[in-house]
Amino acid sequence: MNARLQRWRLTSAVLVLASLGCVATAQDRPGREQPTTPVKVKAEPTARQRMAMEAAFARADLNGDGKLSRTEASHLPEIEARFDELDTNHDGFLSVEEFMVGAMSAA
Repeated sequence: MNARLQRWRLTSAVLVLASLGCVATAQDRPGREQPTTPVKVKAEPTARQRMAMEAAFARADLNGDGKLSRTEASHLPEIEARFDELDTNHDGFLSVEEFMVGAMSAA
């Protein structure tokens, strides 16, 4: 079980780091509401990046409630270090959207 947890943590970290390293091209789409967040985002994620980040989020969401607590985020050091900054609605949890902003934004 310990090896499985280590493999899970490593996979999650690799996916988050890979997402941070990828550069996507931002495209404005007419009629699409732009998010209002103080965190600067490099670009919209590609479909592949979004899937990878959603998978990392799902693995980190240990209780399966669709949001990350500070404790769950502690398994992802890059996200944990910026938890308060990424929690834009200040509810004490990260939604998948807030998580993706953190994964795509400049560190």
